[in-house]
Amino acid sequence: MLILSNEEIESFLTIDKCIGALEKAYKSWDEGKAINRPRTDLVMPSSTEAGVYAFKSMEAGLYDPPIVAMRINSDIIRWQQQGGRVIKTKVPAAPGNKYVGLVMLFSTATGEPLAMFPDGVVQRMRVASSSALAARYLAREDAGTLAILGSGWQAGSHLPAMCAVRNIKQVNVYSPTQANRETFVKEMAQKVAAEVRPVDSAEEAMRDADIIASTTNSLTQVVSPEWVRPGIHLTCVRVPELGDETIRKIDRLVIHSHQHAPENYIAGFGDEGIESHDAIDIIRKGPAQARESKVEHPFWLESPELRDLVTGRAQGRADAHESTCFLNNIGIGLQFAAVGAAVLSEAKSKGAGHEIPTDWFLETVHP
Repeated sequence: MLILSNEEIESFLTIDKCIGALEKAYKSWDEGKAINRPRTDLVMPSSTEAGVYAFKSMEAGLYDPPIVAMRINSDIIRWQQQGGRVIKTKVPAAPGNKYVGLVMLFSTATGEPLAMFPDGVVQRMRVASSSALAARYLAREDAGTLAILGSGWQAGSHLPAMCAVRNIKQVNVYSPTQANRETFVKEMAQKVAAEVRPVDSAEEAMRDADIIASTTNSLTQVVSPEWVRPGIHLTCVRVPELGDETIRKIDRLVIHSHQHAPENYIAGFGDEGIESHDAIDIIRKGPAQARESKVEHPFWLESPELRDLVTGRAQGRADAHESTCFLNNIGIGLQFAAVGAAVLSEAKSKGAGHEIPTDWFLETVHP
């Protein structure tokens, strides 16, 4: 069994590899040669005052390569008001001020565990690669200016991902903290050929932008409906970043998955899963209101999925004047199976990682 670190994965996993692996996986899923289990969240009080405890899991399996992946997160989560917005943050409460997120790969030929590694690098690269894959079909071919909202973890993968599918010449970066965006720009300027520059406002970032990528951790709107204009392409990492009014203005919309939201199992709310974008909605509403509202589905849910776009069942951009959008409404286990398989293949070819006895994880007792 192979054990890998985030640092090792980051040293050899490329955006191009991720995009290729995901495109193949979405096609396999559409052909019935892959299976995906939707995400579930288990939420309960934490014994600390830092926030609530959440255990998130999702899985998927591929026929080719014969791999099943499971991604889990064991998190302490806090919600707080910041600058008039609700921000969701994970608290690094594990020893050494660290987070806990793991991907485990299993063989569907023998059942044995193949690899285990932290989910951090893979997590952000699978999100950005899905966004870039959608942009390949939806953004204008001549798109040359990218606006990035945010200067954190997701922004760091979305910028090179968009540059991988379009000939981006200029990138405008805005985030509220000047020092953060300037540090981010210096880092990104070494990774892409485009001119990367910090700007002082979101409005300035939007000026002449062909692609807008919102990569924040905001649970409230950051993209104004006024920024939707002919020829623009938008993408996000959270639905609330765009908001209903912005989404309604889009000419052609593609979503990631028809699964509306994770099933949340929350202590004190019974044993039945409650469908919601975020457990905070349920906690704030209380059990009765949460159950009454769980059947509400957003208006955009009937839009084509990314796999429809990849297989040609859904049309991509029809002309240069359309406004298009990829709504990254939820992450799926299939992404971890596809990118995880690519990680394992690359690690083996490069001799990366540390092998430990597979027998440690096997047993003679019938499970």
